[in-house]
Amino acid sequence: MVNKTSTFTQDETGVWAYVIATFYNASFTWYYYDPTGQLYFNRTDSRECPVSPCTDVTYVPIRGTGAATRFGTWTVELFDEGIQVFTDHFSITPVITENDHWTFNVNNSLPLFRVHGDLTVIIHPNNGTWSGYKMYLPYATNITAYETTSNRTLNITRLNDTSVTVAFGAPQSDGFSFVLDFDVFYGWVALNGWNVGVNFAFTWQDFPWQRSFDVHPVPESFTIELPVNATFTELSGFNAMVLPRNITNGSRTAIEFATTLQPLQRFGWTVIYRQLSAVPPTIVVATTTVFSLASHQVLPVLPLTLGDVSLWTAIMSVFLLTGSELLSPVYGKTGIIIDRRRLRIAALVLVLIFLVTTAYQLIAPQLPLAH
Repeated sequence: MVNKTSTFTQDETGVWAYVIATFYNASFTWYYYDPTGQLYFNRTDSRECPVSPCTDVTYVPIRGTGAATRFGTWTVELFDEGIQVFTDHFSITPVITENDHWTFNVNNSLPLFRVHGDLTVIIHPNNGTWSGYKMYLPYATNITAYETTSNRTLNITRLNDTSVTVAFGAPQSDGFSFVLDFDVFYGWVALNGWNVGVNFAFTWQDFPWQRSFDVHPVPESFTIELPVNATFTELSGFNAMVLPRNITNGSRTAIEFATTLQPLQRFGWTVIYRQLSAVPPTIVVATTTVFSLASHQVLPVLPLTLGDVSLWTAIMSVFLLTGSELLSPVYGKTGIIIDRRRLRIAALVLVLIFLVTTAYQLIAPQLPLAH
């Protein structure tokens, strides 16, 4: 029923299926289900067959359609008047047109973050040969290219500081390899701030348009070398739940992992590491820093800091408590008409505010910081 091979690549034109049967009147409905079981295509034909047997044919295109990116085993079913008469299976397999290996060498974290990158590409042209290669590299600068085996320099053209086109000089066939050499000028962050350092994150992303919306999967492998004496903390990816990695320790820690970039899929990763030697030599850590920060915290309503309020309430509470004592009957008549009870309550309220603000300044340094 299905094309004799029953196996198709994503670059083939399409899938033909047909049925030869004896019937007079029939209403054939074809159903195509993708590897996830989702209905991809269906069609109903009302046929008459005065001279049996007759043939009914259906066709589903592959190349350049959504079917080209749905790899795996498909199911095709044929119904006549709602009754299933046949079912069969076929598969669509990916075509690998290149293999990529990325190397990122993180040379320095502070005072200037420096990362050098290499992209080694091995081509497998699906149309026989390639004369060049185009790549979207908005984060790269100082780009050069050369052939892997001979070190022959290849000409590159930069478009709008984002896209890079490499000219091979002549049509190249399966197995040709070249290297794109570049410096990375963005994608990192100091998690503690650039004035402190210690913890750093380096992020890299691969977008669907990076290769002109190519629908072929790209096997990719990565090697990330951290600075001298840096300690690896974590590796996380997006559009990849798990990134199995291999960690090589030494004077420079290296992280290695691999994945396959699926068609039209965004992929990326972030590596987090710790480098104590990256703390700037001008930074001096004081033991009273955190307490002083709490004291200088500005109140949201009044133009006063927490330390100002604490000092003011302490002084005012002393004055009010002294005044309340002077109004006591023990000292006789003072000639001042003031409610001594209310004055004492006001003084005690100020004392309470003083104690609360002082306690906060003592406890604040022990509270966990939000990230």
